[in-house]
Amino acid sequence: MNYDICIIGAGVVGSLIARQLSKYKVKIAVIERNVDVSMDATGANSGIVHSGYDAKIGTKKARFNVEGCNMMPALCEDLSVKCKMIGSFVLAFDKDDEKVLQQLYDNGIKNGVTGMAIVDRDFILQKEPYVNPLVTKALYAKNAGIVSPYKLNIAAMDNAIMNGVMFLRETKVTGIEKKDGLFHIAVDVTGDICSMSKIDPIKEEDRTDITAKIIINCAGAHADEISHMAGDDSFKIIPRRGEYILFDKTEGSRINTVLFQTPTEKGKGILVTPTVDGNLMIGPDATLAQDKDDKCTNSDNLDYVYKTATQSYTGLNMKKSITVFAGIRATPSTSDFIIEESSKCKNFINVAGIESPGLTASPAIAVYVEGIVRSLMEMKEKAKDEYTMTVKHDKPFSEMTNEEKEKACSSDELCRKIICRCETVSEKEIVAAIYSPCGARTVDGVKKRTRAGMGRCQGGFCSPHVMRILSEHTGIPVNRIAKANANSCMLGRYSRG
Repeated sequence: MNYDICIIGAGVVGSLIARQLSKYKVKIAVIERNVDVSMDATGANSGIVHSGYDAKIGTKKARFNVEGCNMMPALCEDLSVKCKMIGSFVLAFDKDDEKVLQQLYDNGIKNGVTGMAIVDRDFILQKEPYVNPLVTKALYAKNAGIVSPYKLNIAAMDNAIMNGVMFLRETKVTGIEKKDGLFHIAVDVTGDICSMSKIDPIKEEDRTDITAKIIINCAGAHADEISHMAGDDSFKIIPRRGEYILFDKTEGSRINTVLFQTPTEKGKGILVTPTVDGNLMIGPDATLAQDKDDKCTNSDNLDYVYKTATQSYTGLNMKKSITVFAGIRATPSTSDFIIEESSKCKNFINVAGIESPGLTASPAIAVYVEGIVRSLMEMKEKAKDEYTMTVKHDKPFSEMTNEEKEKACSSDELCRKIICRCETVSEKEIVAAIYSPCGARTVDGVKKRTRAGMGRCQGGFCSPHVMRILSEHTGIPVNRIAKANANSCMLGRYSRG
């Protein structure tokens, strides 16, 4: 299949680039090795909208962090994604920490960050009464916030698909060859979920003999491997694993802002933050990973995360933790984002090494890459009625008033069927998630779109019902319904219906 542009990788950066380019009259494919978006770094992310005070002056990180932070609220409104600009504190507990605060403040001013102030203990405790009372000062960044990284990723890909982008799931790039100005992309099919699904639009010819005029490499931790396929070995990706602990919603209301500790050479340190959905989260640590796909958690690392987080917030209650998880960060050997046309391969654009603050920077990166593509290819914008840059969703059942719930239930029987009791998710919402443009095909896919399975019982009650609904609507046999990718089937054999 011939495409004008192929984007490799469907994380938040790749998906927002696809959305940004989907307003032009070009044929675009996004190639993703997993069955869904947001299954690597984006899916295991702190969800912080960083203000930009700590990025090194003059770097792409600094520029796109500040620009992206300013863009995030409007982007989330367009995509119907929750975003709360709740501010952040970098906490100091002694004179050495206070010196770091001043350095961060000065750095932030030079990066163009606004809304910052170094505040005293009384100001901190007024906003955060449960913070460690030994705190002395803090850097307050009013413009920081929180967002759901996976919902932003999903909404961006939904929008791109609505505008005509082809999403090639379960498709892994294995080779790139350039002939007569065209890239020939070899791929392997990594799973059979899409082939079993009766509602998937992917045809065999869509990922056979793939060619593209331009490739945009957004492959995350594997971006150096993709770049090497195109003949560019100018950088390496160093995988770092970060581990998190997530707490019940009973804990989320005790913290009002994002709490950072003073940063180290390894990163921003262990944070304590509410999530946009009301949970409390702590993490991540930063350890070198031997395997770029090793997302296993380690008890010693999690103990470190917990003990370090208690320095910021002494009220952590591990009995209220509901899950742990880990993600791989794509740390570049260049110490900065790599966003440029390769000097060794024309029309091959690397968007690599997008570690923290990559989520915050992602909307600004998408606009910047749009400019690079326009310098390489003549593109005409579609007519205004041929594309949209907004995504609208129905209000979640859990957020409806009693009157709204009664009206919804009277008009649709599926609203009466509550599948996830912890999060009050109806069957109608799960069905909608399956049939959305970038629809759910797995239990985790439903979970990220609807929160079914994200509550206290972590899917203990609702998972069988989610599996049944997925099977009924996709045609995938229930014993082949997967948790994440095709090799993670929930059942080991056929079960009685």
